[in-house]
This record gives sequence, C-alpha cells and structure tokens, in this order.
Amino acid sequence: MIDLFRKILNSKLFKSSISVSASKVFASLCNLAFMILAVNLLIRSENGKFQYYMGFIPLVLAIAEFGLPSAIIKFLSTSLENKAKIGNILQASLIIKIISILILIFSGVIAFLFFKEEIIPIFAVIIGGIIISFISYFESIFISFRYYFSLSIWNPLTNLVRLILLIFCANYFESPLTYLDILVIFTISPIFILLLFFLIFPKDKLYWNSESNQELFSQIKNISSFNLWAFLATILAITSDRLEIFMIHQFHTPNDVAVYGTALQLFSGFVIILSTLNSLVYPKLASQIDQPEFKKTLYKSILIGMTMGVILSPGFFLAEPILNLLFQNKYQESILVFKILYPNYLLQLVFAPMGIALFAMGKPQILAILAFLRLLFGYFLDIQLIPEFGVIGASISFFLGQVISWLVLVGYFWASFWR
Repeated sequence: MIDLFRKILNSKLFKSSISVSASKVFASLCNLAFMILAVNLLIRSENGKFQYYMGFIPLVLAIAEFGLPSAIIKFLSTSLENKAKIGNILQASLIIKIISILILIFSGVIAFLFFKEEIIPIFAVIIGGIIISFISYFESIFISFRYYFSLSIWNPLTNLVRLILLIFCANYFESPLTYLDILVIFTISPIFILLLFFLIFPKDKLYWNSESNQELFSQIKNISSFNLWAFLATILAITSDRLEIFMIHQFHTPNDVAVYGTALQLFSGFVIILSTLNSLVYPKLASQIDQPEFKKTLYKSILIGMTMGVILSPGFFLAEPILNLLFQNKYQESILVFKILYPNYLLQLVFAPMGIALFAMGKPQILAILAFLRLLFGYFLDIQLIPEFGVIGASISFFLGQVISWLVLVGYFWASFWR
C-alpha cells in the first residue's frame, strides 16, 4: 500500500493535478463567496426565485454544449500531432455548436410561450448558458493539449469576474440588488474573459479550418454520433440533479426552494473537485484504450477519489457552525439538508472515475441508461416524499436516487474486467 501511494505521489497525473487543483479550489472559493454574498443580499423569497432560475443553468448549458467538451477531449487528445485532424475536429465542433445554440434559443422561445416563464430571467439564463458553454469549450481544448498550467490561469477567471462585479454592484448601486440583478451578473459577466483564451493559448497549435469537405462531414458525423448519447446522458443526469428544486417549486413556496437551494450551493466545491478529476483523468484514459495502463489509471483514479472522500468527511460535522456563520443564522433549516446531502457527494468522488472511464471507452450510451435509471428512481421518490416532507424529503430523495445507478455501474465494471 505504501508503494502504491508513493507511485501515485510521483506520477505525472498527481503532479499535474497540483496546479489545476489549486486553481479549481480558488475558483470554487470565488463561486462560494459569490453565492454567500448573493444569499445574504436577498430576502428569502427573492433567494427562492434566484435558486429556481439557477436550477435551469446546468440544463441550458448542457444544450449549448451538446456534449462537445467530452467529444473534443476524446477526439483531439489523440490527434495532437496531426494538423489536418485538428482542423477537422475544431471546425466540425464549431458547426455543431452553432446548431446547438440555435436549438437552445428555440427552446427558450417555447419555454416563454407555453410555460409562462418570465422573459428577462429566461433571456439571461439562455445568454449565460451560451457564454459559459464557450468557456467550457475552450477549457476542453486546454485539457486535450494537456496545457495544465495555462488551464490553471484560465480556470478561476469566470468566478473571479462574477465575484468582483457583484461586490462592486452591491456597494455602489443606490437601490438594493434583486434576484434578477444577481442572476444577470452571474450569467452575463463571464463574457469579458472569452477573448483571453486567444491570449493564453499558443496560436501555432490551433487550426480552425478543414482541408477537405469530405473529411469535415465525416468528422461532424463522428462527433455527433458520440455526442448524441453523451448529450442525452448529460441532460438526464442534470435533470435528475436539479429535479428536487423543480419539485419543491411545484409543491411548496419560494422560501422552501431557498432553504434547499442554499444548502445545495455549498457543494460547489465538490463540483470543482469532480471537474478536476475529469480534466486530469479523462484525456489519459482516452489515450490508453486497449492498453494495460487503462486499468491501472482507473484504479489510481478511484483510489484518489476515495482518499479525497476520507479527507473531506469531517465536513459533515462542521455543517451547523459553517452555515450559521455564512448566513448569519438565517438558514438554520438548511443544516439538516446539508447533512443529508453530504454523504452523497462523498460517494460521488468514489464513483466518478468509473463514469469518466465509460466516456473514455466511447460508451456514453451506458451513462445515458444509468442517468435514466437515476432520474426515474429519483422522480418516484420525489413524488412520494416532497409533497409531505418538503426539503427533508427532497434531500432523502436526492441521496437515495443515485444508489441504483451506482450499483449498476459497479456491476458493469465487475462483469467487464474486475471479476
């Protein structure tokens, strides 16, 4: 065991993770500071509206991305020395991205016309989703080329700009900020950093034009075929993650949405850790398909996830003092919600490398099936628990909703090559 840990500490995977992890932690802290300040600036009913519309952002982002970040890493990370392939992949991905943005805009019009959502929040969420999707698009290029130092500079900028702008507006606007003001700041402000990508990334490594229309169309077909299942898996997974907020909004008041959503926002640090794992593990696994090193890398990744889970486990016992300190005792109901959700996020660290491995193996359809099971099981629990038990029922449903998908995931790998 000691030798195994020594190998992990000396591995390139671990060393590369240092700078990326540090930048992700800083980005997470900026995001957390933004959310804490936003919650403290808003009254509870306004915060409920803010959390409700924030729940749409991951869905909007998934549509705008159409699974492109994962596809770019898969196809680009194995073609870094081929100028023609780089051109084909990047031009094909941009064409797919334009189509996905048009679909997103059409979806927004449908939501406004048939679901009677407010036009300004929907507009802010859609524009914000498009902007953030380009940020994740550029991030996937950094990851594909394994420019982790440049990625470390790029990572925190989005949340840092948001936080600075919110602090400025909170201190210099004459009237108090509303949920709509803060929503617009969150969604639109990252537009200022998009152009910085072209200053940070080496220009001589990127080729945006395809040399052959036939190869371009073939690449579009390959990426779209992979993306279709990846997109479906992402949509189902995000919907299941945000389902409780939408169900609480349906059966209870904005105050209840605020209680649950506020607790959920504190897990942004786990999202950053999972994103870091994906950034470091995915390109390595994608380049080791059908090689003996694939299993070793997967084992190390799971062990790293377990180690992180053990290190972060004391956070369960710090919930009450932390939430009372951050929110000035205004959201004491969120403490129990946080405690119920916390073990779920610890377990996500353990199972995440297996999901990343499925993407690397080119099997997003299995992830889509797992996400569907999770959504179906979660919805069944939601309609049983949320109407009567409110935010506590939502927390229990969220925790239990992923159990079946995790069992199936472990069963798949056990049957494939662990038995």
